[in-house]
Amino acid sequence: MTDLVDASAVPELTPDRPRRGRWRRRLVRTVVGVLVVGVGLLALSTGVNQAANAIGLARLDVPGELVEVDGEARMHVYSRAEHPGAPTLVFLTGLGLGSAYYELESVWEPLAENVNVATVDYLGYGFSDSTAKDRTNQNVATEIHTALHGAGVEGPYVLVAHSIGGLYGLEFAELYPDEVAGFVGLDSTAPGQQAAEDYEGDLTQDGGLHPIMSVLRFMGFVRMDRWINGDDSSLLPSNPLLDEAEQGEDWLLDNTKLDLRLLDDEASWALRNDLALAGHRFDAAIPTLMLLAKETVDATHEYGMPDWVEVHEAVASEHPQSRIVTLDGSHQIYLDAPAEVVAEIRQLLAATV
Repeated sequence: MTDLVDASAVPELTPDRPRRGRWRRRLVRTVVGVLVVGVGLLALSTGVNQAANAIGLARLDVPGELVEVDGEARMHVYSRAEHPGAPTLVFLTGLGLGSAYYELESVWEPLAENVNVATVDYLGYGFSDSTAKDRTNQNVATEIHTALHGAGVEGPYVLVAHSIGGLYGLEFAELYPDEVAGFVGLDSTAPGQQAAEDYEGDLTQDGGLHPIMSVLRFMGFVRMDRWINGDDSSLLPSNPLLDEAEQGEDWLLDNTKLDLRLLDDEASWALRNDLALAGHRFDAAIPTLMLLAKETVDATHEYGMPDWVEVHEAVASEHPQSRIVTLDGSHQIYLDAPAEVVAEIRQLLAATV
């Protein structure tokens, strides 16, 4: 029988097969090579970052004193007591903002010229050690009190607190009323500041920083971001009011010692701490100065949140020298309007001390 299929019309497939095999092998080698280079670069970045961290920490001087407050945990307290008989301004930072020594320097340093000052780094922040204790108002306030006494910082205290430090300051004033001579809120958190629906459902959600941010920090991506973008770093921005050396020291602490696990826990307690102080206000014997940021005031109106001025009126004391002042600037009002903040605090002290 004759073959009815024209052999010339049948594609010649055999010669292409080795060619396809070669391309597959080349592709596999390329992918493997890229992966090897990528892993190598990550290992190099991690090694350089960890070495730089170790060298930086070894050279870093602790400006204050490390005081044991919770078993083996130590808190950093920096103090300058050069004015006998004057009260001590105690500076407390907001959530996740690192060492109070650096973060609030724009305010405490000029005030130290005529009043005693102290900065306290919460556990897990700045130069302080970390802890496994829940970040409840009472735990944090008790730790601050223990640290101040352990460092020999004498009262009476005027608490100067930014953001979430306002809740800790209110708790401190209720636990130790005889030791508090005043309170200054730097756009501070106040009970009832959130929209009603925020207090419903699960109140234990954390900040979500760990583990992703921890990995980025460990592998050197945060350091690379700083090398590339400098002060405009998006992952860990620098305090623009510090000099270059202090910026580096402050950044190093945040890149190494700021405990992101603990920070997530603190964030998970924020709403519960808020509710625990619902309806509370500073005692009438304590003058309060609430310095509010205009951008925050405007934001509460824009997003339908409780009025920022009204929630601070509710927590401020009824002392005759208590005041609420709105300053132009953002939530970090001590960076945007440091001179105005210092002037307002001096006015409070002149009227009450």
